[in-house]
Amino acid sequence: MIKGEQKGLLLVIFVGAMFISTSTSSPPGGRTLKLPKANAEAERKLKEAYACYVQGWYERAIDIANEVYSKYGDVQAKWFPSWVKRAVKGKIPNPYDKSEVLGRTLEGGFLFTMAIESVFPSYLIARCYAAIGDTEGFARWAKNLRKLGFDQDAVSRAYLLPHPSGYLRETVITKNTWRPLALSFREEDYFILVPLDDACKVLGLPFRYKVNPKTGKRTGAQIGEKGLMSLMGRPFARNIKGEVDDMAYAPFEENGVAWVPFYWLAKQAGIRGWEVRDGKIYVAPK
Repeated sequence: MIKGEQKGLLLVIFVGAMFISTSTSSPPGGRTLKLPKANAEAERKLKEAYACYVQGWYERAIDIANEVYSKYGDVQAKWFPSWVKRAVKGKIPNPYDKSEVLGRTLEGGFLFTMAIESVFPSYLIARCYAAIGDTEGFARWAKNLRKLGFDQDAVSRAYLLPHPSGYLRETVITKNTWRPLALSFREEDYFILVPLDDACKVLGLPFRYKVNPKTGKRTGAQIGEKGLMSLMGRPFARNIKGEVDDMAYAPFEENGVAWVPFYWLAKQAGIRGWEVRDGKIYVAPK
């Protein structure tokens, strides 16, 4: 148990972090809805669709989320990413139990409330259409959001809030012009993760590790002069301009290798289009 003063401080941090989350995060933007719980199939597909959305694969995210909507309607999936299990010792709370998640956050010190992912089809699809600049597509799904209780301000935020991989309003370059990267990767929770050292060399990003002088353990990494990421099981980050640009999947170190979500590094390197095929990461010309 933590002391009263510590609990009060944690609550302040939680409220402040939640404010940041609702203004800049991926779906559902912190809004609380009473939606049916997704079954195992729908949850799996929504997790995949969410990962596609975050990584900038908007059309694929729309297709997968549409499959769920066509079969089950607006059901809500909630989960804790695999990185949470590495960062937390002990039992992980039930993501569908709001009281348990909040209670464990206040009692244990880990921000479970910020680590939980939550998404439902209409919001995710609307956000994807916003990202590709399809206003008609967004308007169709915004009707569903209004039926679910979103007021005009909430609908406007769904359209205007920034996306983890940015906007893709221009025509995508023909894929036969894309080039493969000499870069290994792994997939976790449908996210493509790459070794930080190798990725920065391939992408031309200067970086250096932050090391705890007492323990000698790597605690994070500086990207360029102002970019910063944590390797301590936290998705908080700053981009190469020094702006808050949190990751949707926390980096981690395993067997001496720091694994980082590729979409975030690609954005720092100015890469707009990329995908995985034939066991390789392909990127569009800048």
